[in-house]
Amino acid sequence: MKIEVIGTDETVEFLEIKLREIPETLDNLLAEEVYSLEAEIVRTSPVRTGRYRNAWRTIRRKLDYIVYNDVKYAKFLIFGTSKMPVKHNVRGIIHSWKLRLKTRLSFLFR
Repeated sequence: MKIEVIGTDETVEFLEIKLREIPETLDNLLAEEVYSLEAEIVRTSPVRTGRYRNAWRTIRRKLDYIVYNDVKYAKFLIFGTSKMPVKHNVRGIIHSWKLRLKTRLSFLFR
């Protein structure tokens, strides 16, 4: 008895193309989301002199992103101290951003 499966070559070719496209598609989606995260962080930044708000930067490498602020007092605004409450809830912004990202990624891999 012999069983022949028709269309395997086309299916394998289709899957190989998709495997090449997924990293690029994923990187583009991540770039869009990370830049929207940076924009939201900047938009909600407290402003006295503007140094803290203007110091937000994003480094982009393939599937690797870093959003940072190199102002010396940024950690105090983000985490607060024993004598000063949090002035900029970046952790809350990142938490809601992660939920949005998870939703977008679930649509990508359906």
